[in-house]
Amino acid sequence: MMGASKLGTIFGFEVGLVGAQTGSPNTNAIAQRTAGSEIPSLYNAGVIAAVGVPFGLSAEVVMLPGLSASGSSFSSSSYALKLNMNELIPVLPINLAVRGVYSNAKFSFSQTISGVAASVDNKTAVTGVQLLLSPKLPVFEPYIGVGLLNGSNELSVTGTPGTVFDPSFSVGQSEKKTASSSQFLVGAEVSLLLIKFGAEYSQCFGASRTGIKIAVGF
Repeated sequence: MMGASKLGTIFGFEVGLVGAQTGSPNTNAIAQRTAGSEIPSLYNAGVIAAVGVPFGLSAEVVMLPGLSASGSSFSSSSYALKLNMNELIPVLPINLAVRGVYSNAKFSFSQTISGVAASVDNKTAVTGVQLLLSPKLPVFEPYIGVGLLNGSNELSVTGTPGTVFDPSFSVGQSEKKTASSSQFLVGAEVSLLLIKFGAEYSQCFGASRTGIKIAVGF
């Protein structure tokens, strides 16, 4: 959740908290089909840390510490590497950056299958590249970006000869699906001395995501 400008004049750092709401139309449809409660959105939060080095390079990490409750656990992390192109092309009238991203998440829970206690794991991974643009403004940086993302989701079960899938779909203990999507994002950052506030909206894989950030850094 960073704009197109470089982080710091020569060196820079940032550490803070982020939170996001992601629309979940497919998950909600499944829940409604099985007479479950509505799940229109999913929420997540984490700790963000970023560092900037010479030549317009910066690296970013967002971590959500592992959470466990009632036989289930969840963890997620994301990483990004950004190159600000203004160092290479100083005559550019705007901030221009290329950003590579990678994220992963895992949700596990225990379930009795065929009379045996089993562990069910759902793993998601996304990789992609983004192009970011922003005007050269002090204090306030609105930005816009487009990207191309590749995602995968794997559902598996261990500890039992049974399966979690409908037999008409699969009799295996693990299935993996992949998908690609374009991405559109728009956001803004406000820097007040050492305090930074950020907000971002994005669309990809048929869902929308809104996030906020508060951090300290320079």
